Amino acid sequence: MDLGRRGWSRLVALLGIVAMLCAACRNEVSGQPEPAVIPELTAAESITQSLLNFGEAGTVHYRGTLTSASDEKITFDLTVSNAGEVLGTVTVDDAPGNVLVVNKTLYVKAPAAFWAALRGIGNGQDKGTAIADRWVKLPPVLLGVEFGEMLTPDLVSQNLAKEPVTGGDGALAERPKSTESGLQVIKVPLDLGAMFLAAEPPHGMVKLALSRFGNTDNTRVEDLVAEVADTTGEAGKFYQELAAQAAQLTTAVDALTTVEQGPHRFDACGPESCSLIVEFTNTAKVPVRVHVKANWTGDEAPLGSCEIEVGPVAPGQPGTATCTLATPEWVEFWKRAHSVVGTHPYGASWAPLVLADPPDLSSISGKAQAKPADPKDRKTEGSHYVYSISYADKVWKYGVVGSKYWQDHATGQLRTCLATNRAVCGYSLVTATDNAASAYALEKQLVDAYRSDKGGCPAGQWVSCTR
Repeated sequence: MDLGRRGWSRLVALLGIVAMLCAACRNEVSGQPEPAVIPELTAAESITQSLLNFGEAGTVHYRGTLTSASDEKITFDLTVSNAGEVLGTVTVDDAPGNVLVVNKTLYVKAPAAFWAALRGIGNGQDKGTAIADRWVKLPPVLLGVEFGEMLTPDLVSQNLAKEPVTGGDGALAERPKSTESGLQVIKVPLDLGAMFLAAEPPHGMVKLALSRFGNTDNTRVEDLVAEVADTTGEAGKFYQELAAQAAQLTTAVDALTTVEQGPHRFDACGPESCSLIVEFTNTAKVPVRVHVKANWTGDEAPLGSCEIEVGPVAPGQPGTATCTLATPEWVEFWKRAHSVVGTHPYGASWAPLVLADPPDLSSISGKAQAKPADPKDRKTEGSHYVYSISYADKVWKYGVVGSKYWQDHATGQLRTCLATNRAVCGYSLVTATDNAASAYALEKQLVDAYRSDKGGCPAGQWVSCTR
């Protein structure tokens, strides 16, 4: 009896479960499913994406004009990397000069007229002549502009993102269009001027026109007008040229450190050579290396030059540099002076210059020799992360981020990808590397492969994509 009851109880329980399952099966929802509405991109969202793309650039080329913090009118033609390295030219008072920024340090190579025009260089024209056509380590405050920081792509992106955007509602594509640098652009007004974005997506930066720009009073510039172009695809060439020019900085002059010049004399002048002996005292508070280059003349004609490096010389200590001229011109002058009756004056002009400490070029050399990172040897840790954003098995863009928070960076772009393509977007890591140049080289490789296969760049690509 008890067994029967227990068996019946189990059956009832099972039937009850079946009944509940069947009841659930009969539930129905009336009506038709409706797709979620995907809002159109606002102008602000498109501008934000454009600035984000700009900040990812490995190198950017700028060409334009500005007024420096020291009130110099400067024309510039520069390429600036996202690490703050700079390569190019500047012009002050019609005098051009070459510019390098290596390891956050500014170096300038320019003719005497450039240095004579630049405020803050001691001894005026004399100092300008002495350092003419030599690499000179120069504090940015003397030039009045910090190119290596002010124009770094990531910092430009961040600083422009802070500027309030004025005028214009709705989508960016609805705004008026004009032409700049041969491209159709949309002007985006800012409180301090305007930026000009390409009219076609992904709205890459084309030009900047700002009444004021910069982070510090000593290097905050005015009236900045610059054409802008992404050159990340040529980052390898940039680093190779930078490394080649930076190799000359072993004899760069320190513009602000000097020695006190003492007596000089000529010695051991004969048919083969003549020596100039220059005495000096190190008045600096640190040991210095001193370089003397003398340009010689005889009978008012050039006889060539000699140069010598001495040191390091301890603070407060005297030093001597012996510069010996042994040129064919000297030999001929000596013969003429001893065979032709008359007066045959000769002399030399020189200046003892303190040499800057040579920069560490290991990082630049590593970038100059970098090969594209290998996506098949996928790494998840490094200083730079190469990622992709895709939708419906199609790549929307490739990017490079110098931060371990690359996922947050990629996530912030999914809304733009979704609104642009009307499809769910996702991101993935291609690989990571500790060499920035390797990351950018891989990005270029991926974009080039996509272009070769599809006939154009990924739709969201600005970096490494020449349109």
